[in-house]
Amino acid sequence: MCPSRPRRRVCIVATSAAYRASMPTMTSTVRVGIVGTGFAASAHLDALSRVPGTSVVGILGSTPERTTRAAAGLHVDRAFASLDELLANVDVVHVCTPNDVHAEATLAALEAGVHVLSEKPLGIDAAEAARLASAASSGKPVTGVCFLYRHFPLVQEMRALLAEGGDGPIHLAHGTYLQDWLLRKDDWNWRLDSTRAGASRAMGDIGSHWIDLAQHVTADVVTSVGAQIDRLHDSRIRPPEGARDTFASGTGHGEEVAVDTEDLALVLFRTGSGMRGSVTISQVSAGWKNHLMLEVDAAEASFVWDQEDPNHLRIGRRDGANRDVLRDPQQLGPAAARLAHFPGGHQEGWPDALRNLFDDFYAAVGDGTSDGRTFASFGEAARVQAVVEAVLRSDATGTWIDVDDIVKEVST
Repeated sequence: MCPSRPRRRVCIVATSAAYRASMPTMTSTVRVGIVGTGFAASAHLDALSRVPGTSVVGILGSTPERTTRAAAGLHVDRAFASLDELLANVDVVHVCTPNDVHAEATLAALEAGVHVLSEKPLGIDAAEAARLASAASSGKPVTGVCFLYRHFPLVQEMRALLAEGGDGPIHLAHGTYLQDWLLRKDDWNWRLDSTRAGASRAMGDIGSHWIDLAQHVTADVVTSVGAQIDRLHDSRIRPPEGARDTFASGTGHGEEVAVDTEDLALVLFRTGSGMRGSVTISQVSAGWKNHLMLEVDAAEASFVWDQEDPNHLRIGRRDGANRDVLRDPQQLGPAAARLAHFPGGHQEGWPDALRNLFDDFYAAVGDGTSDGRTFASFGEAARVQAVVEAVLRSDATGTWIDVDDIVKEVST
């Protein structure tokens, strides 16, 4: 077995002393395996190439052909023949598969004593996510879920400022998560197949990110929801090859098939503290590629962060000038500054946030505990999935749904 991807092992190390102190302390190289071969897998490989002390030893796809093709295309040295073979040769597994395979790969890794970093959602539904959270509840091995928007520097700056409480209690959180890559009838991806992705698509795929971000930033949890969901297309054109890469445009050719998951969701919610909120979720909004926007309103200030303009945080005030906080490590608090790898004015974005998540996770692997880390736990991810389930039930019944009722139901 050869060490993986020597051509991609060059990395830039941040000059921040605070950032260096946060890095994992490893006495030996951590061996990493990737399960999955699509967009998420390629993004994970890119981020891992910048995490010191890790080495990707191999990859596993859904078929031998996909595995071999991905290993060659992504410059991974070993194409594993089975999940058992992969788990026998790694310390950490990254689960980057379609949703219906998450539980199988995750449970096998936990049983083998291998650390797990899973793409979201944790499971295909709230019940499966609850079972996985229970299986990981001992804290050994280390487990985490890729809700990566937590790991932008200015998200952590907003979180720290709100936690200080200087602007008073929070009364409202609102925002959007808009995309357009499934706008047309001939746009297709495995996420449109509910047997592979689960009963929710737009809310489960991207709305879950927004819910996790809002809960993380406000240190609060969604407790009840009133929601409506809708579909722009009740049927779509599935391409002859049966699959298409994430974000790829349709060609107009193929078989028309029924679709039973939502393209958009409108959600009102309440939280444990009594805060109110709303969010609009859509994968059919032309011109928006990945428009996640969160605004949190407190007594004396509002805080606005937009993922498509991630190096700015707007702080608004009724009395006094509004403020534009820049992603400048010299001007940020410690929690945010350690995530900024370059000086102010040198822009960073989505791939850097994923790398920050991995730094945090591998620090926990080095320490043997996730205590004090900011990446999402299995328990937090299971709670988000209960919120997604509540959205579906609210739409189906036309009533507000208590999230804790779902948590209790799926935990029994």
